[in-house]
Amino acid sequence: MPGVTDNYQFVTAVAVDDFVQPSHNNRLADTVDRVLGSVLRRLLTAGVHEGWSILADKTVGPGQGLVGVCWCETASAQAITGLTDDAVNHVFVQATADGGPDGTISVFAQLSGTGPSDSVYLGTIELDAGGDVVAIDNAAAGVDRQCYPLAWRSLSGSGTVESVDPEAEESVYVEHDDLRVPGAIELSSSSQDFTWEIDETWRADEFLLRVTNNGGSAADFEYTWTREGIAQ
Repeated sequence: MPGVTDNYQFVTAVAVDDFVQPSHNNRLADTVDRVLGSVLRRLLTAGVHEGWSILADKTVGPGQGLVGVCWCETASAQAITGLTDDAVNHVFVQATADGGPDGTISVFAQLSGTGPSDSVYLGTIELDAGGDVVAIDNAAAGVDRQCYPLAWRSLSGSGTVESVDPEAEESVYVEHDDLRVPGAIELSSSSQDFTWEIDETWRADEFLLRVTNNGGSAADFEYTWTREGIAQ
């Protein structure tokens, strides 16, 4: 008998002659499209992650990037369609109908610098009246290049809350490098008679540390911490 996966209850462990309903296939496709599209849209910047430079032979070189919510990649130069002579042409890439499974793109030019909402702007190529290339600008205003992939970072640090009075609570903000998506925090201390709690963990560049001295005399609270998250 087939089983189901833990998170999204996809049908799995299908053996020969097991019956799978069409809805099982549709559920898989719809869920993956929804989840992956949402993750890409929220966490990655649409644009050129590598390559896709406009070349003097009126093509766009190999490269890869996020086009809409489709990760696309080309291994060879792509011809630019729609070029107009004696004009500055704005060049865009757009995912094809097969862009989802295959990562393919179409490359086109137009006279307006505003392209379709699901396209990525690559730059400009200027042609003279005879169709020869006059100028190329791969860093035109509005071009979003070198959108590097997000990296998982591990941060750490230490500090001291000095001279906390007996039965008193002190609050300090612990600052760190800015994270795009902050993760969980682990904190440890060898200071005696102290308790602590961590608050405002939603902040991307700091968190709030509250410490309480349960001892009979003023003392320092020394601590170390680690935090992981998605970098900018």
